[in-house]
Amino acid sequence: MNEKTRNLIRRRIIIALAIIGTILFTVYIYLANAIKIYELDQQKIQISQEIENEKIRSNQLDEQVKQMGSKNYVENFARRYLGLYYPDETIVIVETQKDAAESDGQTVEQ
Repeated sequence: MNEKTRNLIRRRIIIALAIIGTILFTVYIYLANAIKIYELDQQKIQISQEIENEKIRSNQLDEQVKQMGSKNYVENFARRYLGLYYPDETIVIVETQKDAAESDGQTVEQ
C-alpha cells in the first residue's frame, strides 16, 4: 500500500469514529433526558395526588371549623371533655358487664 492509500484509510476511520462518537453521544443525551422526563412525570403525579389529598383535608377542616361555632358542637364538647351539664339534668351512669368486671379485677371474654 502506498502512503496516499494509508492516509485515505486513516481519514475514513477517523471520520467513521467521529460519526459513531457523535451518534453515541446523541443517544446518551436523549436517553438521559428521557429518564429525567420520566422521573419528573412520576414526581408530578405524586405531587398532584398530595395536592388532592390536602384539598380534601382542607375541606374537612373547613367543615370542622364551621361546626365548632354551632351550639350543638359546644354542648357536646362541654359534656364529653369538660364534664359540664345543664343544671336541671339528671345524670345516669350505666355500668356494663365489662366495666363491672374490670372494676372487680376480672376479665370478660367476648
